[in-house]
Amino acid sequence: MRYVAGQPAERILPPGSFASIGQALPPGEPLSTEERIRILVWNIYKQQRAEWLSVLKNYGKDAHLVLLQEAQTTPELVQFATANYLAADQVPAFVLPQHPSGVMTLSAAHPVYCCPLREREPILRLG
Repeated sequence: MRYVAGQPAERILPPGSFASIGQALPPGEPLSTEERIRILVWNIYKQQRAEWLSVLKNYGKDAHLVLLQEAQTTPELVQFATANYLAADQVPAFVLPQHPSGVMTLSAAHPVYCCPLREREPILRLG
């Protein structure tokens, strides 16, 4: 799923052919023009930890790329993502009663290519 401020959520599907990836990619904008790219990776544990939003705001404020594991698409997370990043993509691993949960990528640049993949969880066999 792709979330963009002021637009409805959009379902992103895998490409039909991986053979043409090299030729099919349009030119993109760099994630950063700085010498270093700042990346935040966090298992957000479905936003169950106290003060998760303030922690995310603090550590993610200068990040060019944020990778969130176990992210639930709650209104608070979607609002934060669309207010602070150009792109917010999620691959739902499973749907809980109200909100899908899975890996979410927040980016300071629009993606050139998106290929969502889902695999069965190896221990619990979820997926």
